[in-house]
Amino acid sequence: MKSRNTKPKKGKSQKKKVAKFAFRFSFLVIKMLLIICLTISFALAGLAGGAVFAYIKNAEKLTPDKLTLDGFTSYVYDCNDEMIIPLQGSKNRDMVDLKDIPKNLKNAFIAIEDRRFYEHPGIDLRRIASAITSGGAHGGSTITQQVIKNITRRDERSVERKVQEWWIALHLERNLSKDQILELYLNIVFLAQNCYGVQSASKTYFDKDVSDLTLAECAILAGITQSPAYYDPFTTNGRENIKKRQEVILGVMKELEYITESEYQQAINENLQYADYNRRSADVITNQSYFVDQVVIDVMNDLMDAGYTRDEAYDTIYNGGVKIYTTQDLQIQQAMDEVFLNEEYFTKVNTKTSMPPQAAMVIIDPTNGHVKALYGGAGEKIGSPLNRASSSQVERQPGSTFKTPVVYGPAINERKITAATVIDDAPVYLNPNNRSERYPNNYDRRYSGLTTARYALTKSYNVVAGRIWDEYLTPDIALDYLKKSGIDRTNERYLSIALGGPERGINPLQLAAAYVPFANKGLYYKPITYTKVLDMNGNILLENKPQSTIVYDESTAYIITDMLKDVMISGTGTGARFSGGMPQAGKTGTTSNNYDKWFVGYTPYYVAATWYGYDQNTSIQSSEQGRANLIWRDVMAKVHENLEVKQFEEHPGIVKKTICTKSGKLASELCSQDPRGSTVRTEIFIAGTEPKDECDVHVKAKVCEAHTDEHGRPYLASYHCPPSSTTEKVFVKRRVPITNPSDFAAVGDKIYEYPNEYCPEHDPFAPYRNTPHRGEDSDDSENNDSDDYEGHYDFLEQEDRNNSNNYFRDIWYDTDINNSSDNIREDRISINNAKDEKDNSSNKDKDKKKDKDKDKDKDKDKD
Repeated sequence: MKSRNTKPKKGKSQKKKVAKFAFRFSFLVIKMLLIICLTISFALAGLAGGAVFAYIKNAEKLTPDKLTLDGFTSYVYDCNDEMIIPLQGSKNRDMVDLKDIPKNLKNAFIAIEDRRFYEHPGIDLRRIASAITSGGAHGGSTITQQVIKNITRRDERSVERKVQEWWIALHLERNLSKDQILELYLNIVFLAQNCYGVQSASKTYFDKDVSDLTLAECAILAGITQSPAYYDPFTTNGRENIKKRQEVILGVMKELEYITESEYQQAINENLQYADYNRRSADVITNQSYFVDQVVIDVMNDLMDAGYTRDEAYDTIYNGGVKIYTTQDLQIQQAMDEVFLNEEYFTKVNTKTSMPPQAAMVIIDPTNGHVKALYGGAGEKIGSPLNRASSSQVERQPGSTFKTPVVYGPAINERKITAATVIDDAPVYLNPNNRSERYPNNYDRRYSGLTTARYALTKSYNVVAGRIWDEYLTPDIALDYLKKSGIDRTNERYLSIALGGPERGINPLQLAAAYVPFANKGLYYKPITYTKVLDMNGNILLENKPQSTIVYDESTAYIITDMLKDVMISGTGTGARFSGGMPQAGKTGTTSNNYDKWFVGYTPYYVAATWYGYDQNTSIQSSEQGRANLIWRDVMAKVHENLEVKQFEEHPGIVKKTICTKSGKLASELCSQDPRGSTVRTEIFIAGTEPKDECDVHVKAKVCEAHTDEHGRPYLASYHCPPSSTTEKVFVKRRVPITNPSDFAAVGDKIYEYPNEYCPEHDPFAPYRNTPHRGEDSDDSENNDSDDYEGHYDFLEQEDRNNSNNYFRDIWYDTDINNSSDNIREDRISINNAKDEKDNSSNKDKDKKKDKDKDKDKDKDKD
């Protein structure tokens, strides 16, 4: 970066022109005298006069555009423009204008370094003469010569260098004013402790701006330059040495009448208050935070995108004196730091590994994508460890946190499903490489049966997510939504990505950003860590404006938010919920073998993602499985401590309907009679997607409770089952039956499924009411009104009885199970009469015999 105000000043008045002409004339005279003197002097010293002219001819021309300084300290600021940390490369330099430098400091340097600075043309002939008589290879340099020495970086002691330095000094003073040269000098001079220039030295030694230095402190800084190592105030001997040097300088200043006697005495006796060297070392020399690490990476990448080489970008950041304005909120960062520096969250419980547990977290403002805080590892940051929060090197599988942006969000936005859509959480076989294998499986390898999309997300069912991906979406659709949310995995077109198992993992920054659209009305913002970078002159070097993409409808975002609220109220995320009444929505994630634990969630204010695990894949122990939730909870509780409670904004395109959670349709009277409890609830829908039909899954049937099938269900009652054993019950009847017996046995709601068999213990042709099994005497024979049907089956032989039973069942299955008892009885009579008529012609003789023996058969015992 170029130093400030280095262009020659142009006079406007005639008086200035005359003065300028006089100066040039004097300069030419002095130059000719210098050449003559040098030629004679060096000739006497044995050096050919031609060599002098050769040195001058080869001397570097220092034009204003070449007067550049390097090693300026850059500064990083938070979102409130408060300075966070200086960035220093090889040099610690702060540029400062001459007008901001105290007069006492300027005079202190002039008094001890070049008392005739404003009188000579760049070289002091008196000092040159002293140098020649002492050997010609050394001598006191003017301030102008010291500027040249620092810019050309030539410090060898030789006659050639000295001659060229004198010559360049004369030319430099023709191009710059005295004040410009003094400004350059005071910004370039080395003052120990890697400080270049008086501003950085003032901050380092006295922790104050240079404009606030006292006279005593000015003399201290001016004294260091003669021998920085010897006069270093941060060394024990150096502090004693510089005090003596200070007194000498103050004496010269008094001698030159820069200060009065009283000012001299006051400065001599002033008790100097040096800055804390240890604090300065920690703040300036050692570690950057994880956040600043990411800022530097982002700025460097953007500079390279603007045409810088990697080295140029690095040098600009650490030596260019730039100002980087970040998105960091120090209060939010402090809340996060307090948790991550607390060892209680990271106590080692895993005896199977020597590694400590790690964690990382990111918090984003969803309204603009500004990253407010991040932390990249457990405990104190030492050196330059892996930034697990945002490094592109971090690729951890996200587990079930991916179900929201890959499955549920796209499917609802595409109007393929609603929150009420019912999907059968039952065994499926979606592994393309092995269709006989159940895949995917839920985490606990259990199946809940008919369940809504809302409940499946709340409980994080893999089967339902897999079926939505397979039956309602396509990979192109799902992965396009993910790409628009900042994660490009368009080549990973397989089911496992829907369950959180992509080949390429992600980091917490990417995951938090992917949830920004749900928290921000469907709008995604690319996460940014800085807003602008200014060069040392205040010009905009980089401007980082928010970049947004519409991912979901506002109504979709609201419905997903409402679903994710349930996760934290009654689902897998209850351990992450913090108190205080602030609405919260979120999703848990666990990867195979418990290698990773995630929690990503948001409030109306912020989105945050937390990862917990080990750097090398190691199973997380049961006692530490809730730590990702716990870290998220405690950090977000601190962040929201003083924020006003506000609600997620409801979209006007949302409608509410009372539905059944077993059909997803409008609730019927039977839905409230489900034996598990009412399945009626109020659900929200995008207008136009709400159900129009009434539940057809709940049905009522008369069953016999005397016996149950292998699944624990009662059998359908036949008319012969005794009233004491029969009752009406409500069941669910799947639209798509589970035909595989082992699969049906695996579902948790099988006991509530409509039974498909009739009671095998009571004869299907026995009288319907109050008739004991196989015609045994009834306990209520006086009120028995079914004598007309007694022993109706006796005419059948065993084979015919079996055939008749099959015939009966075939017809019974087609009857309406909701018919009244009388209608059912009439149907059964009709069926039996039909059978009688069918056999009547061939069995007339047998019928006559039956009639004759009727009384006898009544008293007969039945098997």
